[in-house]
Amino acid sequence: MKKFLALILALVMSLSLVACGGGDTATEETTDDATGTEEGGTTFEKQTWKFTCSATENTPWADMGREFGELVSEATGGAVTVQVYAADQLTAGNQTEGIQGVMDGTIELSAHSNIIYSSFDQRLNVVSLPFLFDSFDDVDAKLDGEAGAAVGEVVESMGLHLLGIAENGFRHVTNSVRPIESLADMKGLKIRVAGSELLNEEYTAWGANWTNANWSEVYTGLQTGTYDGQENPLPTADGASIAEVQKYVTYWTGVYDCIFFTMNGDLYNSLSPELQAIVDECGQKAAQSQREKERAMDQEILDKWAAAGVTVTELSEEAAAEFKEAASYIYEDQKFVDMMTPELIAAFTAE
Repeated sequence: MKKFLALILALVMSLSLVACGGGDTATEETTDDATGTEEGGTTFEKQTWKFTCSATENTPWADMGREFGELVSEATGGAVTVQVYAADQLTAGNQTEGIQGVMDGTIELSAHSNIIYSSFDQRLNVVSLPFLFDSFDDVDAKLDGEAGAAVGEVVESMGLHLLGIAENGFRHVTNSVRPIESLADMKGLKIRVAGSELLNEEYTAWGANWTNANWSEVYTGLQTGTYDGQENPLPTADGASIAEVQKYVTYWTGVYDCIFFTMNGDLYNSLSPELQAIVDECGQKAAQSQREKERAMDQEILDKWAAAGVTVTELSEEAAAEFKEAASYIYEDQKFVDMMTPELIAAFTAE
């Protein structure tokens, strides 16, 4: 009888252990649904962040959001997911509202050019002064140095956290009327220009009849003849099929703009130091990768457009000097000096 009772007791204890083991497994599954684990063992709360950008889905802008999302997801064990909304889908194509959404916290991440940012703080126009950069090497030296740090402080003063400075690029002019080979060729052309007081002044100095419009409206405007042309980096223009409605492109270094890749400041400040380090590292990597992709596409697009019948013009040194001289007064115009501040201008123009 004693042996029988001992056997029963052993069976009861075994069943109890199995039940406890099953309880532990269920708890782990519940935890995995709410967090992700980094390789080092750190756990992160599951979050989904929305990324908005001006350019279309098939451009390096959107690629940057996707790459950032992949990098952060991998580093957090899948805890963080980034959803990419190209062409400012979240704000019906309105670029300034895209930035405003990140400032307000309704959107977590943004990639917009300094020209659009300048509608919030005009100091950020400084990056697009006429002929400020003479090459991509010059761009990198300035944006990855003290000048980039200076404009970064302006961006962060808007309640944002700067993850990286990417590239919109040199803004090349297209039109459907004639090749632009000299300053005289620009005169009278109806050119859609991104909304910036500085860009408006530059195209006034160059003799164009400029107008401002949301990027989402430009293709139709060119197609119907509302505008003769537009100015944008090639990947952005190509992503919107601009070559279908334009006959000429002028490839030059007249105007450049960068992309500020930002996160809502309150969100960034709420993250753990470990997650902040991850998003900063991944942001820098994604921004640098975007620059490389943007540049690699230029020659590919020029070749493709030329094959489709678009006439490609590169300015001679004499013609470039003519354009540069025509807009040089802007650097000393008190209105623009006050707008961008002497300190910021000096940061970019110091030898």
